[in-house]
Amino acid sequence: MHGPRRLEVVDVQSKQVTLRWEPFGYNVTRCHSYNLTVQYHYRPAGAASREPVKEEVVYDSLSTAPQHALRNLPPFTNVSLKLVLSNPEGRRESQELLVLTDEDVPGAVPIDSILGSSYEQQISLSWREPLQTYGVIRQYEISYKALSSFDTEFDLSNQSGKVFKPANETSHVFTGLYPGSTYSFTIKASTVKGFGQPVITQFTTKISAPLMPAYDQESPLNQTDSTVTVLLKPAQSRGAPVSKYQVVVEEERPRRQRRGTAEILRCYPVPVHFQNSSALSSPYYFSAELPVGELRAPTAFCIGDNRTYSGYWNAPLLPHKSYAIYYQAVSTANGETKIDCVRVATK
Repeated sequence: MHGPRRLEVVDVQSKQVTLRWEPFGYNVTRCHSYNLTVQYHYRPAGAASREPVKEEVVYDSLSTAPQHALRNLPPFTNVSLKLVLSNPEGRRESQELLVLTDEDVPGAVPIDSILGSSYEQQISLSWREPLQTYGVIRQYEISYKALSSFDTEFDLSNQSGKVFKPANETSHVFTGLYPGSTYSFTIKASTVKGFGQPVITQFTTKISAPLMPAYDQESPLNQTDSTVTVLLKPAQSRGAPVSKYQVVVEEERPRRQRRGTAEILRCYPVPVHFQNSSALSSPYYFSAELPVGELRAPTAFCIGDNRTYSGYWNAPLLPHKSYAIYYQAVSTANGETKIDCVRVATK
């Protein structure tokens, strides 16, 4: 008795391999009871040891062109296989064949591999290739779309797009985004067979400081020995609504400054009451905090009117001192606070 002859692979798919062999002679099919099986195991590239051997019974053995299909195989995997004929006379094997299953669409990019770094107008995204590539990764498709924003004045209809990255690039920086806005990112990997399952994640850009109106001239509307009246204009929100306005009075003191260097305007994130400014040796104090509703339009405001605004005493100015008056807008959202300020008058 001889074993199965002329074993060949006649069809290869991503999850299926079809085998064909020479029909058995009369002495095998009629003289004895017999059993025909196909034995196979996987041989992944770079694997140190072979996978366990699997076995299937072959029932199509009497036709003139017998064949058998192995199904549910992993895509893009080396499969070692052979036919085994067993009857009372013994056991015979065919030659062993090694076949590579076809590529398939890849699995999803691991969701826990996606990292994002958010800035005011850009988001940097990185990821890893799918755990199940099922072939050679050709490219990645990343689409994005703005979902919402803390700033209700933003028009998000044009905040969407799509980029393609080659297989060796697993990161991208999305620019031209809106501050304080949440974006959805959909990532898909592809092989020659097409794109695999998408994975979706979200990241939110940081808010920007409000944009203060320009004050070309720091000339007040009115000035007395103890007061200065200025025009307070609404600020423009950028990523989050303006939450409040503040008026800051800073005593001007002599400063040593290098010739040719410009003064860098800093804002005032730490509130200081007039009553505490001396004890804290602070050169500035908050004279007023105003709700947004009171500054929907340009409004005159008198610094030093001896009134209290949101807990801050607007103390009269001392005639013999020089002051710089600053006006700042504050935006707060998503755990962030951003401030922009402008000098509106001097006395």
